Amino acid sequence: MPRGSEEQGEEKLRDKLIRKLTGRAPGAVEREQKKSLPDRLRWLEKKHKGDDKAAAKAAGLSLTTWRRWRSGKQNPKADSIAKLDKATRDALVPKGRRKRISDSTGKGERGKAPKLTQAPPTGGAQMSAYITISSDSRPRDLNLGGNLPAGRLDAVVNAYVEKGEDAAIAELKAAIGEYLHVAPDDIHIHDVSGIDWEPMRYPKDSEGNTDDQGEIF
Repeated sequence: MPRGSEEQGEEKLRDKLIRKLTGRAPGAVEREQKKSLPDRLRWLEKKHKGDDKAAAKAAGLSLTTWRRWRSGKQNPKADSIAKLDKATRDALVPKGRRKRISDSTGKGERGKAPKLTQAPPTGGAQMSAYITISSDSRPRDLNLGGNLPAGRLDAVVNAYVEKGEDAAIAELKAAIGEYLHVAPDDIHIHDVSGIDWEPMRYPKDSEGNTDDQGEIF
């Protein structure tokens, strides 16, 4: 039997995914929205090493507008607040973590037809969850890394930055659907015990095989 309802599973998926993306609990942008506008701008400036010009550029705003907001001389419109929210989400996912996520998938990346002596890759994106597909309910360990194309999970990061948490969850479900060869709507998640973005590792071949660029791997 499933460990929890699908609603509970959705919340666990949200919690695990957003923490893995941002290092924070879900709802980080909403928490930022409760702060005063100057405090929000200062937070973004801090994320850009104190550079208000870089922070304004990241939000798609002019430096003049940015400084008028910060001083309280001008209030943003709704579309500008949306830009600020997007810049906040963008700042919440560090560059190093993005690279780690990008490097966590790589089906077929090391040679078109590897020799039998070539050790298989290790690492990669992993997810452990209790999933129902049709009438098949059971715990599953999903080896996403070795079965999805390189950079496939970049779309999860991009969805979060562009549209928020719900979009990121939908994109991860789409990736899981590709792995399981089923439509995302047919996947019912009841529990999630772990998500990991470990980069793919390609052991050296004992015979010194090379990749398409001639580099030994």
